[in-house]
Amino acid sequence: MKAGDILRIGHRSRKHYRREVIKSGPVQSNQKIMSSPELFIVSVLKALVEVAALALLAQGLIGFLSGKAKDNNFVYRLFQVITGPIYKAVRKITPKFIAEQHIGLVSFFVLFWIWIVLIYAKGYVCHAQNLACFPG
Repeated sequence: MKAGDILRIGHRSRKHYRREVIKSGPVQSNQKIMSSPELFIVSVLKALVEVAALALLAQGLIGFLSGKAKDNNFVYRLFQVITGPIYKAVRKITPKFIAEQHIGLVSFFVLFWIWIVLIYAKGYVCHAQNLACFPG
């Protein structure tokens, strides 16, 4: 069905509408889905940053709810395994005067700004390659 079909036959009966749609054939798209490797890479990186940020949030929430017993909590330790590489990377780039207890918050804000940069990168790739991308 073409875009003009609805305007052209919008006032006609259903029977005639069905015949017209069958005559016009299937919908044709000029653009392929995920035809850009750059867009794919940026989208995958953005998804990984989102997963890491949500893991940090979940670990913080579980740590807050479990209190002092958080070291015995299996789910908290599982999130420590997931977020461990993030903490190590952030610890390397932050100055030594930042306390160890604040690394989680700093890690979240670093991931937040990386996420913002990746949103702009996705928009840039879509605009530069004239792709029809969804926002975000």
